[in-house]
Parts: sequence; structure tokens; C-alpha cells
Amino acid sequence: MCLYCNERCHPFNSFEAVRKHMAAKSQCKVHYSDGGDDEEVEEFYDYSSSYIDADGKQLVAYNDMSNTVDLGNGGSELTITQITDDRTSTKMLGSWEYLRYYFQKPRPSPTNDSAITAALDSRYQSMGLATVQSKDQMVRMKVMKEMNRSGIKAHAVKDGHEE
Repeated sequence: MCLYCNERCHPFNSFEAVRKHMAAKSQCKVHYSDGGDDEEVEEFYDYSSSYIDADGKQLVAYNDMSNTVDLGNGGSELTITQITDDRTSTKMLGSWEYLRYYFQKPRPSPTNDSAITAALDSRYQSMGLATVQSKDQMVRMKVMKEMNRSGIKAHAVKDGHEE
């Protein structure tokens, strides 16, 4: 079986046939992706050399508690947080398919529900919409509705148009 195309290509009869196929297709490499097979090959590779930039500086330190690396959003985003004495810097590396979302700057959402409720209530009041009413207001509204309904019936009887 070819290490790059895996189950996508036909099975080979011999090891030499696989070797020729991989050389002919320039697939003398391991296909490393979001699939479940990555754990099988991960222990054989040392990726620490890819954490060093062109200047020879270590980009990510392994045992440094001031640096955190999180893999988020289904494995398509990498968030690197570096905490120093005076500031915290965060870098986000992501996939091209989410580029339109990176340019958006959503407001941070409040963590407590009371702040969300108060903001929504003030927005509704500014638009003139009714929010939670007291029991007295509810009873008054029901009485007014019933009076309105009975007034319409009385008016219809007076005009001779009974419903």
C-alpha cells in the first residue's frame, strides 16, 4: 500500500511495485493530514526542527509554562499565547477557508447572563417594545381586552348586527 495515497489507489502485488509507484508519482513521503492515521506515524517523527525560525530562534518552547499552544476549531486553528512580565501576546494561525472570519472583529461577549439580559432589555425599551410585565400590568391588560371585546359586542347589538 502506498504511504501517500493509502486506500485511494489500487492494492499492489509486491513491495517493489509499491516502491515503483511511489517513485513514479513523486509520493516518497507520508501523507500527514487531519485523518485518524496521524497517530501511527507521529511517534517516528521529530517535528522540533520545524519550531525554529530562519534566525535560529525557538518559536515554541516545550516545557515553558508562560507559553501555551492550543489547537482549536477542529484542528484548523493554532493559538499560541506568550505571557511575559509586562504583557500577553497571542498569535493565531489558521486555515485559508476561515480567512473571512479572521477579518471580522466580533465584540467580546459578556460572561454573565445578567449583563446580557440587561443589555437586551435596554435595547427593547429603546425600540418601544414591551419587556417583562408585573402581575398588575398583566391583569390590567386582560381587563382592558375584555372591556374592549364587550364594547364591540354592545356596539354590534346597538346597530343591529349581532355576531
